[in-house]
Amino acid sequence: MENLKQLIDRLTGVFLPAAVRNQSFFVNDVPSDLPIDNNPQWVASVVSRMLSTVVNHVKNTSIRLTAKKHGHEVILEVQESGSVNGYAMASELQQVNSLAERIGGHLSISLPKANMTAIAFCFPNMSSLAV
Repeated sequence: MENLKQLIDRLTGVFLPAAVRNQSFFVNDVPSDLPIDNNPQWVASVVSRMLSTVVNHVKNTSIRLTAKKHGHEVILEVQESGSVNGYAMASELQQVNSLAERIGGHLSISLPKANMTAIAFCFPNMSSLAV
């Protein structure tokens, strides 16, 4: 079974040509010890839509992905600092949030620094219930 880091590696590979066209690149800082035990196909679908949205709205930037466990949830964060149209990106991410909610997750968008957008995808992970 694919862990979260492997999923991110696979999906960023799919979107790498579009990122390169926009002079952007991915940095995968997701730890390799985070499994995806709850709805892996849905998680992949949400992450894919997140990456597609970000790649289509940024130029000249790094797109950094990080993740951590928090209780019974995994929080995947995508940070970028080259948003061309933050409003359009946020609007598209609202549609992705509807998909995330189907598995009990949600997206949140924040602006931690000037010219930086952080998108967090929080989703339940059943493996952490056994801990």
